[in-house]
Formats: sequence, structure tokens, C-alpha cells
Amino acid sequence: MRKLIAHSLHTYLFRTGSWIYSQLCNIKKFDSVVIATRKQNLDIFPWHDAYFLSDLSALNRFFQRAYAKRTDFYYPYFYRVLKERKPVLLQSHFGNRGYYDLKLKEKLNIPQVTTFYGHDASMMPQDRRWRRRYKELFERGECFLAEGTHMKKTLVELGCAESKVIVQRLGIDLDKIPFIPRRLESDRNIRILMASTFRDKKGIVYGLEAFAKIAPSYNNIVLTLIGDAGRSQREIAYKQAILQVIETKRLRDRINYRGFLPYPKFIEESKQHDIFLAPSMRGADGETEGGAPVTLIEMSAFGMPIVSTWHCDIPEVVLDGISGYLVPERDAAALADRLEHLIRHPELWEKMGAAGRQHIEQEYDAKKQALKLEQIYAALI
Repeated sequence: MRKLIAHSLHTYLFRTGSWIYSQLCNIKKFDSVVIATRKQNLDIFPWHDAYFLSDLSALNRFFQRAYAKRTDFYYPYFYRVLKERKPVLLQSHFGNRGYYDLKLKEKLNIPQVTTFYGHDASMMPQDRRWRRRYKELFERGECFLAEGTHMKKTLVELGCAESKVIVQRLGIDLDKIPFIPRRLESDRNIRILMASTFRDKKGIVYGLEAFAKIAPSYNNIVLTLIGDAGRSQREIAYKQAILQVIETKRLRDRINYRGFLPYPKFIEESKQHDIFLAPSMRGADGETEGGAPVTLIEMSAFGMPIVSTWHCDIPEVVLDGISGYLVPERDAAALADRLEHLIRHPELWEKMGAAGRQHIEQEYDAKKQALKLEQIYAALI
């Protein structure tokens, strides 16, 4: 009988969490059970063994939350479930979840792996309370995973012992993302794609400004924008800034705005594009990618040349001059220059795309990364 790993999240599974699903699906030497406060998108990311606080009655949820507040956020329901299921290790997805799970893992007397992904490593530590909490997490937790060397350095700077931090790259399911050589076709436009949640760190405004610089010179280029704002005021405000740029730069007729798309539709839409633009940066609010957007990994696997930035762990995904081009953050002119270079030299697309695919197969294959993760589990139990 295989040993059991418990995976703890706030929400299973948010619409952009495809990499977590790929991880679960590719762990073969251990069984995986999910515990989560809320459930979403189970039609897209189905999991056969999961427990959700949101499935309890309203009264039960009330008492669970009241107890959690008195005990630093561990829910008795999850303890009862896991005590019966007997996992050998708890993996907490996101740093804040790792902190909330500390008492749970200690009461179960099992080791804990906490995986950081971005917002939790850059935005949350700006709050003094979370810096204190992370200090406690780093002292009591056994192992911390970072998706690249930049994020590892960030965790060490936040106070984690370097010996506890392991670089564990995000993995994608390459069986679902075929390599498609990009070639210029005379009967259609050149299609540029940007796709992300509407947050300042994504640099969408700079991407639009870059497109506006070159659009008047090329009637055969169009930009597709996939994404939208969530409920937070900062995302809503950023959406307004995006829409304002589209209006002031007179880009409405050159941009195909699709809003949020379910993950399978996003993947299908991506197949129809030639160049991926991802102008990530440190936002005015201090938020960064932490590591690198998973969409960069996916689009490079598809065979698209990439135009992105020297930001966080992006240079580990996009090989400058080989699988794409990197420019400084917040530099619309530099983005425009590299976009125009690719537009003027479509003979580069297939070569860059092939190099990107090879790199992703070597470093970001979900099957290979799952094997490495299983080795981490085995060393801790």
C-alpha cells in the first residue's frame, strides 16, 4: 500500500492553478489527498480524494472558524480527517497556508513541506505581522520549495535557513501541450498573445504601449488579451488603467479582448498565436512574480517565441536570444524593439520555438518534476 501525502490549500482549485493539478496527477509513488477551505473548478481539475470545509453545514463551518481563530488557524475537521487517513507528510501550498498548517502538522506529528509561488513571497512579507509569522514558519517547518533560484534567494533573505530551501521547478503536462512550429502564413495576421490576471506586476500596460508603438507600421499584426480583474480593488483599478491605454492609444480595433477563459479554452486559444508577450515587473505595490508565470512555461512548450523581462526567475524559463528575448522591466520601447524584430524576422520563430520546447522538456516536464518531488518526500519521512 502506498504512503499518503496530504496537500493543503485554501482553494482547490483556482482557475490558474494548472501546475498544482499537474503535480498531483504525476505523483505516482505516493497517494495524494487534498484538504481545502473552498472548492472551485472541479469540472476542470477533478480530484477523487478531497475534503472541503465548504461542504460542511453553515453551523459547523461557524464553529470550525471560531476554533481556528483561537488556535492560530487549524480546523478540527481537517485534523479528524487526516488523523483517520494517516498521511506521512503534509504539503502546504503557498507560504501563508504553511503558517496556518503548523499546528496541524505538529498535532499529527508529521513533517511539512511548504511551497512558495509568488504573491506569498513578495507581497505578504511587506506586512510586519507576516514577517513574524514567516520567521516562525521557517523555524518550525522542515522544508521549503521555491520554483527558481531567485525565489530561493528571496526566502533566504526573509530568514529561512538556506539548507531548508530546495529549488523545485513548476511542471506542466507536455502530453497536453504539443509542440507547434510557428511559421508566417501569408493569408492571416501575425498574432501576439498576452494572458494573465490583471495585476500591476504583469506589466500589461507596458505591453500595450509597446504594441501601440509598432502597430501603425504593421497592418498585419493583432494582439489578443486574455485575462481580467478579480474582486480586489487593486485589480479593478488596474483594469481601468488597461482600458484607458487601449482607448488613448486607439487600439480597440487592433486588440481582441477575451476576458478570463477556462483553462482548456485558454490552451486551445493559445495554439492560434505566434508570439507570446509577458512584460512582468515589480509592481508599484511591491508585488513580483516571485518565480516565473506558468504561462511562460506553457507557451514556450507550445513553440512560441517569447518577449519578456529580466524579472525574478523568468531568465531561467526564457533563454535570452535562444528561446525568446528579455528586456528591462517597465521599458515599453525595448519591448517594442524586440517585438518588431520578431515581426520582421519570422524565420526565427520555429528555431526559437524548438529551443524553448527542448528547454521546457528538460527542466519543466511535470513527470520529471514529480519524480524529484517524490525524492524530497522520501528524504523527509
